[in-house]
Amino acid sequence: MPTLEGSVLVKGTPEALFWFSQDYDQRLVWDKYLGVARLEHGATQAAKGVEAYCESRKGIGMTVRYISFHPPTQVAMEMTKGPWLFRKFSGSWRFKPEKEELTRVYFRYNFQVRFAGLILNPFINWLLHADIKNRLKYFKEAVEAGVLQA
Repeated sequence: MPTLEGSVLVKGTPEALFWFSQDYDQRLVWDKYLGVARLEHGATQAAKGVEAYCESRKGIGMTVRYISFHPPTQVAMEMTKGPWLFRKFSGSWRFKPEKEELTRVYFRYNFQVRFAGLILNPFINWLLHADIKNRLKYFKEAVEAGVLQA
């Protein structure tokens, strides 16, 4: 299964950054890729077993279930319902302290498409890599702009 990952150095503690990344009340404030982000079935906080629905501004939606939840270092989700193109899809966030008040934030996708294609696969990789890069950029910009209050 292909894996794509990016990282960025962000000012803040792993704990503060972890909870900010998983706060669905704040998600649309910083994540410019998404038009919809909500927890499902009455959940009020992300946790293992909780489902979330996210939809891009282009109308592509996916329901995911949290399969790992380890504050303040790591969280992972897997697709339960989403675009037909993907047989499997999962994502994760990791937070690793680097220097005083600086944390390396990692964002990763793992996926498997329903059919292989020499032309389509590089395009999917490019799109998902761009999404990772932009999502990390939006996250860092929001934190640096003071959206995350210490």
